[in-house]
Amino acid sequence: MSILARFICFLLHIHLSLCVEIDFCQPVQLDREETREAGVVVKISAFKQDFYLNVLPDASFLAPDATYESHASPTASSVSELRRCFYSGEVNSDSSSYAALSLCGGVQGAFSYNGMGYLFQPRGNHTGPGFPSSAEKTHIIRRSHTIINPHNSTSRCGVASAPDHGIAETLEKYKHLKAKSLAETVLKGMTRSKRFASLPRYVEVLVVADDSMAKFHGDDLKHYLLTLMSVAAKVYKHPSILNFINIVVVKFMVITEPEKGPKVSSNAALTLRNFCTWQKKLNKVNDKHPEYWDTAILFTKQDLCGATTCDTLGMADVGTMCDPKRSCSVIEDDGLPSAFTTAHELGHVLNMPHDNVKACEEVFGKLKDNHMMSPTLIQIDRNSPWSVCSAAIVTDFLDSGHGDCLLDQPQKPLALPEDPPGLTYSLSRQCELAFGPGSKPCPYMQACSKLWCTGQARGQLVCQTRHFPWADGTNCGNSKICYRGSCTDKSNTTKAKVDGHWGKWGAYGSCSRTCGGGVQLAKRDCNNPFPENGGKYCQGLRVKHRSCNLEPCKDSGKSFREEQCEAFNGFSLNTNRLGSSVVWIPKYSGVSPKDRCKLICRANGTGYFYVLAPKVVDGTLCSPDTSAVCVQGKCIKAGCDGKLSSSLKFDKCGVCGGDNQNCKKVSGVFTKPIHGYNFVVTLPVGASNVDIRQRGYRGLVNDDNYLAVKDIHGKYLLNGNYVVSAVERDIIVKGSLLRYSGTSSAVETLHLARPLREPLTVEVLSVGKMTPPRVRYSYYLTKDSKEEKILKKEERNHWVSGDWEKCSVSCGNGFQKRLVQCLDSNGKAATYCDSTQRPNTIRVCGDPCPMWSTGEWSTCSKSCGKGFKRRPLRCITQSGLLLPRDHCSGKRKPQELDFCSVQTC
Repeated sequence: MSILARFICFLLHIHLSLCVEIDFCQPVQLDREETREAGVVVKISAFKQDFYLNVLPDASFLAPDATYESHASPTASSVSELRRCFYSGEVNSDSSSYAALSLCGGVQGAFSYNGMGYLFQPRGNHTGPGFPSSAEKTHIIRRSHTIINPHNSTSRCGVASAPDHGIAETLEKYKHLKAKSLAETVLKGMTRSKRFASLPRYVEVLVVADDSMAKFHGDDLKHYLLTLMSVAAKVYKHPSILNFINIVVVKFMVITEPEKGPKVSSNAALTLRNFCTWQKKLNKVNDKHPEYWDTAILFTKQDLCGATTCDTLGMADVGTMCDPKRSCSVIEDDGLPSAFTTAHELGHVLNMPHDNVKACEEVFGKLKDNHMMSPTLIQIDRNSPWSVCSAAIVTDFLDSGHGDCLLDQPQKPLALPEDPPGLTYSLSRQCELAFGPGSKPCPYMQACSKLWCTGQARGQLVCQTRHFPWADGTNCGNSKICYRGSCTDKSNTTKAKVDGHWGKWGAYGSCSRTCGGGVQLAKRDCNNPFPENGGKYCQGLRVKHRSCNLEPCKDSGKSFREEQCEAFNGFSLNTNRLGSSVVWIPKYSGVSPKDRCKLICRANGTGYFYVLAPKVVDGTLCSPDTSAVCVQGKCIKAGCDGKLSSSLKFDKCGVCGGDNQNCKKVSGVFTKPIHGYNFVVTLPVGASNVDIRQRGYRGLVNDDNYLAVKDIHGKYLLNGNYVVSAVERDIIVKGSLLRYSGTSSAVETLHLARPLREPLTVEVLSVGKMTPPRVRYSYYLTKDSKEEKILKKEERNHWVSGDWEKCSVSCGNGFQKRLVQCLDSNGKAATYCDSTQRPNTIRVCGDPCPMWSTGEWSTCSKSCGKGFKRRPLRCITQSGLLLPRDHCSGKRKPQELDFCSVQTC
């Protein structure tokens, strides 16, 4: 996905009303302690105001032992010396203000206060290592106002407006909720993947700069990029994202020799692919390794081009976090606003779409275009940079287990600058970073809102903008600095961080089911207090659940999951593979444990299966052979009584809470077959823990013996009519699941865990060479079961089939007969057997008759005179199947060799 930058140019003399105020000041450090660990207070007097910047060290986005690597140097070095450079805080004790400073190379940075943004830096080039050497020298400070352009709706991002099916399903649960605010709506619908808790996530980042970045930024490259990462990290710490997400740089690399890095070109998509492949080879295999990264970012000065335009500023794949091959992004550096491009692209990697996708609008209404995932990054609402749609989707993404690689805390985070970038980079330098050497701030700009810089177009002096505000910390006059796009008193940009704490638990919501065991959820919000000023989001249990409506539902003969699949009957997914009469049934075999709570259904009678819903209804069993139930897409342990808090288990004979004392095991062996289907055992109602195994003769995979299953009406449910399944199968009988292994292994198996609700007959089909089968079966019943006694009486008489007679024809269409007898358990003739189960006594037979097939004659063996020619001759069936030639021995053989003469010599 890509962010597009559009240049707005106009002649300088036309728009003189767009102004920026400029003033000069001398920052004064009010506390003269040698150590700055307790914080720094900087006073800036400008624009007839006093700004007090109360800032604390903030290098949280740098891993403690993070390394810096350049191909120009054979060894990696630490970036720990930069940890002391960066500070952030408030201005004039205003919680809505913001200040970010760098105290290395002179005090410089940005802050916002009272709706105005300020960016300040020393006049001239100060290169001193610390604050005191240059702080009280004359600084230039710029102030600008927020400018909103409602007429500019051109998308800057290449992300398609149409959401995928998953995003629409993710937001569906919010569609009918009503709350006091959209944020409350999201909070009330959210749960967490790890025991429904809010957990800190650490996005470990590799930052890479190519040679074009090294040439442009020189010695300032490392500090510049870490400043960008610092700003992006602060955006992710804002509580409006409703998650505890830390952006942490674990490694920094500079590619000074292009041949040693990824191939970078104007093709943004190809550059992204090249970079993803390149970084994958360098990454560590183990997520626990100190230098393992979860995602990688490449910064370049190369002009990137998308499919239709060369205004692309960034590109990343959506929802690829924790995928080592695709979790990466490419950023075209255009100055300090690249920090927001970086945050935007990381948002895509964390699965966030643009705020204007249809799914977001349907649930939350039309969102403002001033959030981080707006397709047009013109003005970010720094008081609420993340929209409720972004918060909902990233939460669901993390809940679904896609962000589990972010749970480990980095061992070697790289220290990121604490100071706002405007303290380091003057307004003039911001113009040069964005538009190239020689670019200067345009006069009469409105402070902080948009950065307008000079340039040349058709030989005329013009002003141009990328719609991004001045960097936080930029001087905006009257002792004010830019902060969140506004020019604010410095004293209001530094306030102590306030960590969030949980509020009280809310009431339980409605039950997800009316019977059969549903789930109720209760939640608490991180609002006592709400985190502020970069404070930590709450950790711990956010949602709790309990069972409800445990009384059994009226017996429909179907499981609750079956009913959910059947709701999609007739839904053919617009594919030619399925008709409008398609019937959907649950799929269990081959489904990974993490996907058991998705509604995965198979089109009955086919091998096609699809995820028809990302989550089943709360309270649905994870599978028929377990007591665990699905809650918000996660499989949660529950007792056999259906209660989430219960530890009750089924015993061997399927009694909930039983102790196996009233269980009896029934077992047997079958080894003497006759050709065709052979009766093995009838499984009675109540049979549980069924285990049936057919071992291949002498370990053969295909020994021509196959298990088969019939229902109470004599209809084959498995391997009937001499057609066998080579692959695993699920057989669902009144909600009970019989798992079949398929014929592709030496041991063919049938397993059933829960009690049967309908008797089944197990047979073995013996064909071919008639190698003896070895079928062993066992199951458990309660000792007082009447069902077994009834079945034993019925099983005394059963049908026995003899061998098939020789076919009436040698080939073509014939028939075969066999003797079918009703015998008792002693092998003697009986008067009664179930007529519905009587095997066929006659069947069609006869292999296709063979025939000769001739090919084209070859060329004559001589060009003149008498020679010979040959043509291929094959023995085949009518369907074209190749047979040995002796199969056609009874047929008149066509001529295969003949004489020929092309011309007289």
